[in-house]
Amino acid sequence: MASGADLRQAVEEIFKARVDGDIDRLMSLVDDNCEFRVVGNQHLSPMTDAVRGVDAIRAAIEQLAANWDMAGIEIESIHVDGNVAFVHRRGQMRAGPVAFDTEIMDKMTFENGKVRECVEFIDTLQTAAVLNLVQLSTAQQ
Repeated sequence: MASGADLRQAVEEIFKARVDGDIDRLMSLVDDNCEFRVVGNQHLSPMTDAVRGVDAIRAAIEQLAANWDMAGIEIESIHVDGNVAFVHRRGQMRAGPVAFDTEIMDKMTFENGKVRECVEFIDTLQTAAVLNLVQLSTAQQ
């Protein structure tokens, strides 16, 4: 099993590669049988549908990178417990012309130094509003 320091370094590399748009580097840190999903219900599908395997994950990451600018998101903390890293991120995200402040939690399970599963927790109401799936009243914003 990789050490906590190794997993922290892998997490930092993954998110740096994501911000840099270096999909090849990011994918080099993903297990062939990896699963990625954003927690949420069917109303945010296909964003909340589980994606499995490197080809599907590559396609999903390429699509996310093309539409969601995360350059303003920074890692607040990384907590490692065995082979699982819990990552708290915060900052400004951009979706097209819309910029907004947000927080994200990721639960990343590693196997042989690579991500085997990534479960991402986002503000689904905020995401639905950005995607024009719901309208927020002034009181909700």
